[in-house]
Amino acid sequence: MQVGAGILGALAVAASAAGWWLLGGAVLAAALAFCAQWTVPEPEGRGATIHRGLRSGARIASVAFYASVFAAYSVPGSAWLGACVFVLLVAAADAAGVGIGDYWRRWIAGLLVVAGVAFVAVSVAIAPAGPTGEPSWPGVPGLLLAGAVLFPLLTGLDSRRLATGAVLVVAVAAAALYQLGPVRLGLSVSSLRDALAAADAEALQPLLGGVVVLAIMPAALLALTEARQDLRPHRRLVGTAACGLASAVLAVVLTPVGALFVAAAFALAQAFAAALLTRERTAPVVATAVLAVALFAGLVFGA
Repeated sequence: MQVGAGILGALAVAASAAGWWLLGGAVLAAALAFCAQWTVPEPEGRGATIHRGLRSGARIASVAFYASVFAAYSVPGSAWLGACVFVLLVAAADAAGVGIGDYWRRWIAGLLVVAGVAFVAVSVAIAPAGPTGEPSWPGVPGLLLAGAVLFPLLTGLDSRRLATGAVLVVAVAAAALYQLGPVRLGLSVSSLRDALAAADAEALQPLLGGVVVLAIMPAALLALTEARQDLRPHRRLVGTAACGLASAVLAVVLTPVGALFVAAAFALAQAFAAALLTRERTAPVVATAVLAVALFAGLVFGA
């Protein structure tokens, strides 16, 4: 679900940084997420506390990003108000003990995959209305920046879900680039709506609205729950209030791009910390550390 929610906003940021090469950034993000599966830090101690804190920060920033993207698609005229209401609803659901079991996760993920395939089919079936630009090398910082902002979409997934998510990201990104080109795709976080309009599929806009709700609401709830469990595992209401307040403040203070940058920074720092805290120095662990540092450098110097 985090893949579907992230696609709605992160592709525009990656396209503005790397153009057509955002596809290469997606490969880098998937490679880091794949290697990070072998980082297993100790469950106790100061290092474990730091790791949980970074993971919680990444989840809180992700909730802020989801809220901003939801508001951009749903109520663009009152983005900050829409984001605050969104966070309030998600926090209320978590405080009430609402959860999403494996059965519903599979159904939601399946529907989002179908929606992604439908978007690709519609975008590819109709020729672009205008020129979309030729692929050009954005430079190493732009490529690394694209990988950095796409990493939060794929981190934490097991091998099967990671493979499916990576393929979905690349396919939807390629279809959107084909239909809009990197310039138009990178104009705003709600550019996928413009892609449907460019493909003469205005009738599908209500379905896109349904996909926005189906993707972002469960992803935000899961992220807020994970953040609360890391910070306050035995005090639900206090943890929910703290995480919800932090997410709402970030959503109001930062733009969707800023919230995504913060989420990416925390996620990369978490991956690097996990690699350092893992005792065995295997090839995947070393690769995790190297890739995390490289993508973080792209996030800092490519912005």
